[in-house]
Amino acid sequence: MRDDSGNMSIDFLVGCTIFILAFIWVASMIPGMMIGLQSSTVDFDAVAYRTGVILIEDPGWPVSPPWETDLGDRKANVTRFGLALTKERPNIISEAKLNRFTCSTEINPLIGFEYPEEYHDRVIFGDYPYHFNISIRDIPRNEVRTIGEIRPEGYGYIRRLAKIKTMSNATINNLVVTNFSYMDPEPNNMVTLHEFSILINNSYLTKEIKDPAFQINPQRDEVMINLTELRSTMNAPDPQLIQIDLKNITIYTLEGGKMNYKRTFAEPIVDDVYYYDTSSNYATIPPVQNSICLKIRPDIIAEILKGATYPIYVNMTFNLTRESSFLNNTATRPFDYNYHPNNVTQSQLRDAIVEVAVW
Repeated sequence: MRDDSGNMSIDFLVGCTIFILAFIWVASMIPGMMIGLQSSTVDFDAVAYRTGVILIEDPGWPVSPPWETDLGDRKANVTRFGLALTKERPNIISEAKLNRFTCSTEINPLIGFEYPEEYHDRVIFGDYPYHFNISIRDIPRNEVRTIGEIRPEGYGYIRRLAKIKTMSNATINNLVVTNFSYMDPEPNNMVTLHEFSILINNSYLTKEIKDPAFQINPQRDEVMINLTELRSTMNAPDPQLIQIDLKNITIYTLEGGKMNYKRTFAEPIVDDVYYYDTSSNYATIPPVQNSICLKIRPDIIAEILKGATYPIYVNMTFNLTRESSFLNNTATRPFDYNYHPNNVTQSQLRDAIVEVAVW
């Protein structure tokens, strides 16, 4: 009887084991069998949260040179939008990235992105055909920039607080010209050809201030230089009758004590009119009336330096139709684009609210 009892216990254990394995196998098959009956709900709040994180905590791709500088046919290089200045400083939005992000093809066909396809592929992601509305409120300026559709009833939503880093800029007006002696009234300066140079000392700019929120980094941030009140630098009779021709704008680097020509700057803004790709023929630009603006994009600087930190000199050459004094610093020193508030308006941080709605 003891031997028979032992055999029955082994049979019982084997049977239970087979039953349990079969039960586990059947249970694992049930979700697959029922997949057609499952609901297709989407957590829109999660998608909105993910989109908000990408926008204000990620600088986007490519990083160097930054994606916002890829224009025209190079838009295809942009694979991910991100408004953050750097990964090390999340929640601080680059104003240049914001300007490019909110520029759709309806606003500017050359640099804008197609809505909604190119936005969906670069910031929303996924195969689901999401609809969205992204708005950035600039609180001090009371401005709202929006990309997307009007919000319906019921949508996923996230709101984030952020800061917008403004771009630095320099204005060279009559006061600056006087203070730095950029107009020599001596008779030997009564000529028709004049040159004015600007120094962008990359090594100094990136070492003097380390925090990206306040740093001037020409390989990441746009450099803007405004030359105004140009006719006030003339001391000839009837300066309004003198024609001012911008002959060229050239860029050099100082390497090992030697000036090396790199390229012509081809995108001046003359009297508030933007001229694109003028490097082959500056003669197509009409005479300057009173102002010139240079917006030197970081991709131009990055292409020139290729990772180095050489000082860059931007040289502007003017020709007058009659001899006169004019904006000219060949006898002094180049204008230094630096952290001195008298030279350059420094970057500031403005409060902003980023709202993302997805449905």
